[in-house]
Amino acid sequence: MEVGWSFLWNITDETPSNCERFLKAHGLSLFSKCFSRFGSRYFELVRNMMGLIGNIAEVFELRNQLMTNAYLEIFCHLLDNLTESIEISYNSAGVLAHLVSDGDERWAESGVNIPREDVNKKIVKATEKWDLQARRFINYRSFKPIICLLPQWHSEGAQQWAVWALANLTTTDRKKYCRFVIDEGGLELLENLSVDARSTEAIKNLANIVLRNIDEWKRNIIEVNEEDLEMVDD
Repeated sequence: MEVGWSFLWNITDETPSNCERFLKAHGLSLFSKCFSRFGSRYFELVRNMMGLIGNIAEVFELRNQLMTNAYLEIFCHLLDNLTESIEISYNSAGVLAHLVSDGDERWAESGVNIPREDVNKKIVKATEKWDLQARRFINYRSFKPIICLLPQWHSEGAQQWAVWALANLTTTDRKKYCRFVIDEGGLELLENLSVDARSTEAIKNLANIVLRNIDEWKRNIIEVNEEDLEMVDD
Protein backbone atom coordinates (compact mmCIF):
# COMPACT_ATOMS: atom_id res chain seq x y z
CA MET A 1 0.00 0.00 0.00
CA GLU A 2 2.87 2.36 0.80
CA VAL A 3 4.23 1.78 -2.71
CA GLY A 4 0.87 2.59 -4.29
CA TRP A 5 0.59 5.90 -2.45
CA SER A 6 4.22 6.67 -3.26
CA PHE A 7 3.44 6.19 -6.95
CA LEU A 8 0.43 8.50 -6.70
CA TRP A 9 2.54 11.08 -4.87
CA ASN A 10 5.13 11.02 -7.66
CA ILE A 11 2.73 11.27 -10.59
CA THR A 12 0.79 14.15 -9.06
CA ASP A 13 3.92 16.21 -8.31
CA GLU A 14 3.44 19.56 -10.07
CA THR A 15 0.97 17.84 -12.39
CA PRO A 16 -2.47 19.39 -11.82
CA SER A 17 -4.10 17.15 -14.42
CA ASN A 18 -3.17 14.04 -12.45
CA CYS A 19 -4.30 15.67 -9.21
CA GLU A 20 -7.66 16.26 -10.84
CA ARG A 21 -7.82 12.66 -12.05
CA PHE A 22 -7.16 11.48 -8.50
CA LEU A 23 -9.99 13.63 -7.16
CA LYS A 24 -12.44 12.54 -9.87
CA ALA A 25 -11.64 8.91 -9.05
CA HIS A 26 -12.80 9.52 -5.45
CA GLY A 27 -9.24 9.59 -4.20
CA LEU A 28 -10.09 11.67 -1.16
CA SER A 29 -12.58 9.04 -0.07
CA LEU A 30 -9.78 6.46 -0.31
CA PHE A 31 -7.52 8.75 1.72
CA SER A 32 -10.18 8.98 4.44
CA LYS A 33 -10.69 5.22 4.52
CA CYS A 34 -6.95 4.53 4.77
CA PHE A 35 -6.50 7.07 7.53
CA SER A 36 -9.54 5.76 9.42
CA ARG A 37 -8.23 2.22 9.25
CA PHE A 38 -4.55 2.76 9.90
CA GLY A 39 -4.47 6.14 11.63
CA SER A 40 -0.94 7.46 11.94
CA ARG A 41 0.57 4.11 12.97
CA TYR A 42 2.34 3.50 9.68
CA PHE A 43 4.86 6.24 9.06
CA GLU A 44 5.63 5.59 5.38
CA LEU A 45 1.97 5.20 4.46
CA VAL A 46 0.89 8.46 6.10
CA ARG A 47 3.94 10.33 4.81
CA ASN A 48 3.18 9.27 1.26
CA MET A 49 -0.53 10.05 1.56
CA MET A 50 0.19 13.53 2.89
CA GLY A 51 2.76 14.09 0.17
CA LEU A 52 0.06 13.47 -2.41
CA ILE A 53 -2.43 15.69 -0.56
CA GLY A 54 0.29 18.35 -0.56
CA ASN A 55 0.43 18.20 -4.36
CA ILE A 56 -3.31 18.81 -4.52
CA ALA A 57 -3.02 21.68 -2.05
CA GLU A 58 -0.58 23.42 -4.39
CA VAL A 59 -3.30 23.71 -7.06
CA PHE A 60 -5.51 26.74 -6.39
CA GLU A 61 -8.42 25.41 -8.44
CA LEU A 62 -8.47 22.06 -6.60
CA ARG A 63 -7.50 22.69 -3.00
CA ASN A 64 -10.94 23.92 -1.97
CA GLN A 65 -11.93 20.23 -2.05
CA LEU A 66 -9.68 19.75 0.99
CA MET A 67 -11.59 22.38 2.93
CA THR A 68 -13.86 20.28 5.13
CA ASN A 69 -13.93 19.97 8.90
CA ALA A 70 -13.00 16.28 8.69
CA TYR A 71 -9.93 16.83 6.52
CA LEU A 72 -8.74 19.87 8.48
CA GLU A 73 -8.97 17.90 11.70
CA ILE A 74 -6.76 15.20 10.20
CA PHE A 75 -4.21 17.68 8.88
CA CYS A 76 -4.05 19.56 12.19
CA HIS A 77 -3.77 16.31 14.13
CA LEU A 78 -0.81 15.21 12.01
CA LEU A 79 1.09 18.42 12.75
CA ASP A 80 2.09 16.84 16.05
CA ASN A 81 3.28 13.59 14.47
CA LEU A 82 7.07 13.53 14.74
CA THR A 83 7.34 9.74 14.55
CA GLU A 84 10.71 8.77 13.02
CA SER A 85 11.18 12.20 11.38
CA ILE A 86 9.52 15.52 10.64
CA GLU A 87 8.11 14.38 7.28
CA ILE A 88 4.48 13.80 8.28
CA SER A 89 4.31 17.02 10.28
CA TYR A 90 6.07 18.93 7.49
CA ASN A 91 3.79 17.61 4.75
CA SER A 92 0.69 18.35 6.82
CA ALA A 93 1.89 21.88 7.55
CA GLY A 94 2.52 22.39 3.85
CA VAL A 95 -1.06 21.42 3.04
CA LEU A 96 -2.41 23.79 5.66
CA ALA A 97 -0.05 26.56 4.56
CA HIS A 98 -1.55 26.57 1.09
CA LEU A 99 -5.08 26.48 2.46
CA VAL A 100 -4.60 29.46 4.79
CA SER A 101 -2.77 31.38 2.05
CA ASP A 102 -6.04 31.89 0.18
CA GLY A 103 -7.23 34.38 2.79
CA ASP A 104 -10.22 34.91 5.04
CA GLU A 105 -12.86 35.17 2.32
CA ARG A 106 -12.20 31.79 0.72
CA TRP A 107 -11.84 30.23 4.16
CA ALA A 108 -15.23 31.59 5.20
CA GLU A 109 -16.84 30.42 1.96
CA SER A 110 -15.78 26.85 2.73
CA GLY A 111 -17.99 26.81 5.82
CA VAL A 112 -15.43 25.06 8.04
CA ASN A 113 -15.67 25.51 11.80
CA ILE A 114 -11.95 25.75 12.55
CA PRO A 115 -10.83 29.41 12.62
CA ARG A 116 -8.21 30.24 10.01
CA GLU A 117 -6.10 32.15 12.53
CA ASP A 118 -6.01 29.08 14.79
CA VAL A 119 -4.58 27.05 11.91
CA ASN A 120 -1.97 29.74 11.23
CA LYS A 121 -0.87 29.49 14.85
CA LYS A 122 -0.76 25.69 14.73
CA ILE A 123 1.52 25.79 11.67
CA VAL A 124 3.90 28.22 13.36
CA LYS A 125 3.97 26.11 16.53
CA ALA A 126 4.72 22.98 14.52
CA THR A 127 7.69 24.54 12.69
CA GLU A 128 9.21 25.54 16.03
CA LYS A 129 9.57 21.84 16.92
CA TRP A 130 11.44 20.84 13.77
CA ASP A 131 15.20 20.36 13.52
CA LEU A 132 16.55 22.77 10.92
CA GLN A 133 19.45 20.39 10.27
CA ALA A 134 17.19 17.43 9.49
CA ARG A 135 17.99 15.77 6.18
CA ARG A 136 14.86 15.16 4.22
CA PHE A 137 13.04 12.34 2.45
CA ILE A 138 12.07 14.63 -0.38
CA ASN A 139 13.34 15.68 -3.80
CA TYR A 140 12.07 19.04 -4.97
CA ARG A 141 12.17 19.73 -8.68
CA SER A 142 11.03 23.31 -8.19
CA PHE A 143 10.56 25.78 -5.34
CA LYS A 144 7.76 27.71 -7.07
CA PRO A 145 4.98 26.28 -4.83
CA ILE A 146 7.01 27.32 -1.78
CA ILE A 147 8.22 30.70 -3.01
CA CYS A 148 4.69 31.82 -3.90
CA LEU A 149 3.85 31.70 -0.18
CA LEU A 150 6.61 34.10 0.90
CA PRO A 151 4.70 37.35 0.15
CA GLN A 152 1.46 36.19 1.79
CA TRP A 153 1.52 38.77 4.58
CA HIS A 154 -2.01 37.89 5.66
CA SER A 155 -0.91 34.30 6.42
CA GLU A 156 1.90 34.05 8.97
CA GLY A 157 1.65 30.26 9.02
CA ALA A 158 2.10 30.03 5.26
CA GLN A 159 5.09 32.38 5.33
CA GLN A 160 6.76 30.59 8.22
CA TRP A 161 6.34 27.14 6.69
CA ALA A 162 7.72 28.37 3.37
CA VAL A 163 10.75 30.18 4.76
CA TRP A 164 11.49 27.28 7.14
CA ALA A 165 11.42 24.88 4.19
CA LEU A 166 13.89 27.04 2.25
CA ALA A 167 16.15 27.44 5.30
CA ASN A 168 16.18 23.69 5.90
CA LEU A 169 16.76 22.66 2.30
CA THR A 170 19.47 25.24 1.57
CA THR A 171 21.20 24.25 4.81
CA THR A 172 21.19 20.50 4.25
CA ASP A 173 21.64 20.48 0.46
CA ARG A 174 23.14 23.85 -0.40
CA LYS A 175 24.72 22.71 -3.66
CA LYS A 176 21.37 21.71 -5.16
CA TYR A 177 18.83 24.09 -3.70
CA CYS A 178 20.45 27.53 -3.47
CA ARG A 179 20.25 27.86 -7.24
CA PHE A 180 16.52 27.07 -7.12
CA VAL A 181 15.90 30.06 -4.86
CA ILE A 182 17.75 32.42 -7.21
CA ASP A 183 16.44 31.04 -10.51
CA GLU A 184 12.82 31.03 -9.35
CA GLY A 185 12.69 34.56 -7.98
CA GLY A 186 13.00 33.90 -4.28
CA LEU A 187 16.00 36.07 -3.47
CA GLU A 188 14.27 39.47 -3.51
CA LEU A 189 11.29 38.10 -1.58
CA LEU A 190 13.59 36.74 1.12
CA GLU A 191 15.46 40.03 1.33
CA ASN A 192 12.12 41.79 1.82
CA LEU A 193 11.08 39.32 4.52
CA SER A 194 14.33 39.83 6.39
CA VAL A 195 13.78 43.57 6.86
CA ASP A 196 10.02 44.15 6.64
CA ALA A 197 8.45 45.38 9.87
CA ARG A 198 5.52 43.03 9.30
CA SER A 199 7.74 39.95 9.53
CA THR A 200 7.99 38.15 12.85
CA GLU A 201 11.45 37.69 14.35
CA ALA A 202 11.28 33.98 13.56
CA ILE A 203 10.56 34.67 9.90
CA LYS A 204 13.34 37.27 9.72
CA ASN A 205 15.82 34.84 11.26
CA LEU A 206 14.88 32.03 8.87
CA ALA A 207 15.05 34.37 5.86
CA ASN A 208 18.53 35.46 6.94
CA ILE A 209 19.62 31.83 7.21
CA VAL A 210 18.62 31.25 3.59
CA LEU A 211 20.39 34.43 2.47
CA ARG A 212 23.58 33.42 4.31
CA ASN A 213 23.44 29.95 2.79
CA ILE A 214 23.17 31.49 -0.68
CA ASP A 215 26.07 33.87 -0.01
CA GLU A 216 28.27 30.99 1.15
CA TRP A 217 27.24 28.91 -1.85
CA LYS A 218 28.20 31.77 -4.19
CA ARG A 219 31.57 32.21 -2.47
CA ASN A 220 32.29 28.50 -2.81
CA ILE A 221 31.57 28.67 -6.53
CA ILE A 222 33.95 31.62 -6.92
CA GLU A 223 36.67 29.81 -4.96
CA VAL A 224 36.28 26.65 -7.04
CA ASN A 225 36.44 28.65 -10.27
CA GLU A 226 39.57 30.48 -9.09
CA GLU A 227 41.22 27.16 -8.19
CA ASP A 228 40.35 25.79 -11.62
CA LEU A 229 41.91 28.84 -13.28
CA GLU A 230 45.08 28.44 -11.22
CA MET A 231 45.35 24.81 -12.29
CA VAL A 232 44.98 25.83 -15.94
CA ASP A 233 47.67 28.51 -15.56
CA ASP A 234 50.02 25.99 -13.96
